Amino acid sequence: MEETGKKLRKETLREKTSRTLALPGEVVAGMPRLELTGDRELYLENYKEILSYSKEEICVDGGQWMLRLTGQDLEIKAMRERELRLFGWVHSLELV
Repeated sequence: MEETGKKLRKETLREKTSRTLALPGEVVAGMPRLELTGDRELYLENYKEILSYSKEEICVDGGQWMLRLTGQDLEIKAMRERELRLFGWVHSLELV
């Protein structure tokens, strides 16, 4: 099907599901989601594994990226298969 010389792309199942259920696309696609509240709490969804963990640094594998969190008194408060909640004084976040 062509419209003004361009082909219309067929909507993927993920896109249709996202639109139908009014969900953010990154949730349906399994993409990482990061939420930082102030400098004390970090919530992360859809990560692969924790690579290293100390009170000053936490490194997390996200598949195509790595998150390096540095700070003071860092600790993992909750960990599920795809969700991670970290607390402490966050000094920096770095995506590699």
